[in-house]
Amino acid sequence: MLSFHTMPPEYTPTWRRAECRITSDRPQTIDIAVKNALTGRLLGARRFANTTDATFDLAPIVRRCIRFAPQSAQTGFVSAADRKIPVTIEVAALDDPTRPLSSSVKVCYAAEIEAPMSSLLTTMPLQRLIAPGECDEIALLVDEAPQATVTAQGPAGTQTRTYTTWNTGLQLFRLDTSEFPDAERLTLDLGACGKVEYTLVPATRGARRIAWHSRAGSLEHYTFPVELSASVETQKTRIYGPEGYTTIGTDRQQLLRLRSAYESRAMLEILSEILAAPEVWIVDGEGYRQVDVVSDQAVVHRHGVLSCMEIEIRPCRTTERLWN
Repeated sequence: MLSFHTMPPEYTPTWRRAECRITSDRPQTIDIAVKNALTGRLLGARRFANTTDATFDLAPIVRRCIRFAPQSAQTGFVSAADRKIPVTIEVAALDDPTRPLSSSVKVCYAAEIEAPMSSLLTTMPLQRLIAPGECDEIALLVDEAPQATVTAQGPAGTQTRTYTTWNTGLQLFRLDTSEFPDAERLTLDLGACGKVEYTLVPATRGARRIAWHSRAGSLEHYTFPVELSASVETQKTRIYGPEGYTTIGTDRQQLLRLRSAYESRAMLEILSEILAAPEVWIVDGEGYRQVDVVSDQAVVHRHGVLSCMEIEIRPCRTTERLWN
């Protein structure tokens, strides 16, 4: 007889180990299939031969299937369907496949930190600076349909807007400050999950806004106020023939070096996650463009003074073929 001995929580972070353990009352061959609960698509399979204890890690099986990019949207709740995958684990004995065992649905999402219900999924502080026209995204984990209230304060007075959704679990709220043109302060109240307060400060010329995957399972944003330099590197592929050297291809990449504002040590440690984030984007107009972070080291503390952090990114990369 097969049984589930250990299972991950209902909402499982996939950047850490998510142990599943199936036990049997006698040694036998056990087949395990991990499937998407919505589509039935097979995500991964394992076979354990002649054993009474089958233990495996669910996280790497599901982690590679969660891929998403930030999307521009108006203020309000937006779909989080691509940020998570509901999975079921089907177990069957090789000598008796007619009596399979299925687990309850487990929702997996890309994060390292396991969060309780009614909480914000974020690594950034709850008091933030943002420039007029910029956007931010808040991820939250709820067991009841949430309601968000945005309060805008400015010279013209106070304005309040309320946004609702019928969905539960992992939810995303998108804030577009361009919808509050006269605001100097914005307060996002997410009920039991808490509040996020924004102070609107005009961005410096040449500022660059970066978005990245955080350990909490959120998509964080930060505006680097200074673009130190922009350079272009070109590598040419040449061949030597009867007429001399001929260029048959070029590989060109643009490098941007950005500097943060002078921040506290705690804030710089948060920003240093950009160096290790699996995916990073730069805000380009109203959309996002994926970039590669070239830097692998950042200073987050200097004794007695506030520090800033510098990163170098490659926002675009093109390959051209120049055939004769």
